[in-house]
Amino acid sequence: MATYAISDIHGAYDEFRALLRKIEFHYDGSDQLYLLGDYCDWGGKSMETLQFVKDLDERYDFVHCVMGNHEAMFLSAISGGCDVDHMSPADANWLLVNRGLVTWQAYQKLPESEKSAMEIWLRRLRYSYDVNVNGVSYQLAHAYPYYYDQQYTPEEAARHKTDSVWRRLLLRENPFASYQGEKHYYIFICGHTISDVFYQQLRGEKNWPFRKPAQTVRNRIFRAEMFIDIDCGAKCMDMLDEGDVLQIAAMRAQLACLRLDDGMGIYVHRRIVRVDDTGAAEIVIPDVKLPEVRLPDVKLPDVKLPDVKMPDVDISGAGRRVMDALHAAGDIPASVRQAAKNIYTEKSGLKEEEIRFSEKKLPHFKIPVFEDPDPQEDFE
Repeated sequence: MATYAISDIHGAYDEFRALLRKIEFHYDGSDQLYLLGDYCDWGGKSMETLQFVKDLDERYDFVHCVMGNHEAMFLSAISGGCDVDHMSPADANWLLVNRGLVTWQAYQKLPESEKSAMEIWLRRLRYSYDVNVNGVSYQLAHAYPYYYDQQYTPEEAARHKTDSVWRRLLLRENPFASYQGEKHYYIFICGHTISDVFYQQLRGEKNWPFRKPAQTVRNRIFRAEMFIDIDCGAKCMDMLDEGDVLQIAAMRAQLACLRLDDGMGIYVHRRIVRVDDTGAAEIVIPDVKLPEVRLPDVKLPDVKLPDVKMPDVDISGAGRRVMDALHAAGDIPASVRQAAKNIYTEKSGLKEEEIRFSEKKLPHFKIPVFEDPDPQEDFE
């Protein structure tokens, strides 16, 4: 049994399905899945993602969905009407700035029954869930905590709901600082802000070197002191041709899943493929220049080997055998025979005329000769 959290899918339908397969999610109730909002907009399969998430939420009681700011904008457009030809500032903010046009156009093509069902489902979405895993208490929401055990006036409830989908956490912020209830939360899990924002803030705070814009390093889950951000920029996956900044964001984008049982992060990302003018597919591989490493000049110490005098070896017995062998071999030059005789005479203390050789003939061995191959043969 495992508990998973995924946030900010943003129309990455194929990657979402692939991520569920990668974590081997069990649909028998042994696993729990929490989806933390922003299922639509930006990505090309926005409506497909919304309908799939809606189906999971309605079919299985172990799938839990919360409201995101993009669902809130979508629901506001449904409630107040949205005229693409005569946009209000709020409509323009969603349709253009937050890339909601793809969602609205797909929504307009749905049958009236499906439109109505979509609106009902959106209105029923919760703003947070409290989860206990292995004795550790978490709250999960899209952007900021929302407490169901607190008494709010209608105005306060509306403000806290807005904060829960829109507010951006600070790097060192304690999201539970304003909570006055009796529960004790260990960590807050959210999305909404792409995790690389916090990594860049941390680099600035610790004076770490900043990443060069051209370096393509995949976004990872960010773990702060009191919260975990699992939005790894999946909304940018379709932005490869949207300019330099969004192109880099697309190449870093991932869809992340956090397993609460052990804190493990699981990721999927899109294989980036372009089509050139000839129609041939070209895999985009980021050009990452590795830093130059200069080794320090190190002078090795001079090593002086000691003078070692080899001991004298009495070769009288061995010399006799050598002399016998030389006597048996008739093709040994006379100079070699004389040198061997001199050595033997010196070591044995015998006079030259006292040296006698054995008449025993030693067997002759024929040593095969191997010719080296032509050194140029391997290069022809």
